[in-house]
Amino acid sequence: MKNILDEYSKYGPLFLVDEEHYEEFCGYLHETVYKKSDFFLKEGEECQYLGFLKSGFMRTFYINEGGEDVNFNFHFDHYFFTDYESILCHTRSKMNIKAVKDSEVLLLHKDDLQKLYKKDAYWQEFGRKMTEIIYLNAKKRIEELLYYSPEKRYNNLLTENPKIFQMVAQKHIASYLGVKPQSLSRIRNRTLKR
Repeated sequence: MKNILDEYSKYGPLFLVDEEHYEEFCGYLHETVYKKSDFFLKEGEECQYLGFLKSGFMRTFYINEGGEDVNFNFHFDHYFFTDYESILCHTRSKMNIKAVKDSEVLLLHKDDLQKLYKKDAYWQEFGRKMTEIIYLNAKKRIEELLYYSPEKRYNNLLTENPKIFQMVAQKHIASYLGVKPQSLSRIRNRTLKR
C-alpha cells in the first residue's frame, strides 16, 4: 500500500479524496489480485466491496433469459466499479463482475464505507459525490441504449475508448452495443468505408 500512499496525484482523483484525507482513506483499502476469469462478484451474491482498478480489465455482465451473457460495462485501469444497488439495498446482485485479464484491485468493504460516513461531514460528502458519479454513468449507459442507433453507439465507443477494440472479444463488444456479432461486422465495415 506504500506506493499508493506515495501517489496521491495518481489515485486521489480516482478515489474522490482530497490530500488531507487521502492517507486515512488508504488505511481502509485492501489490495488483491484477480486472475483472468476470476469473479469479483457473481449473480446471486450480495456485493460486499467497492473496487478500484489499479491495473487490469474487468467486465460487468448479466445472463439474459436465453442464457447469453450481456455486457453492461467495461472497467479499465484507474476505474471504480461495484454493484452499488446490491450494497445499498443489501440485495443479491443480478450482475456478474469478472476479470478479463489479471487485475490488481483495491477493495473498500461496505462496512468500512459506513464507518467513514459516521466519522464526519467530509465522508458524507465523499459518499454523495461517489453516488452521483455512479448515477450519471448508469444514466449515460441507459440513454445510449434507448436513444442512439447501434451505429451511433459504436462510434461513441470508438471515440471514447478506442483501446477497447484491441482488448475485448468482438462478441462482448457486440453484446455491449446491443447487437449481434454479424451486425457489429456490418457497422465496422460501413465505418471503415467513410
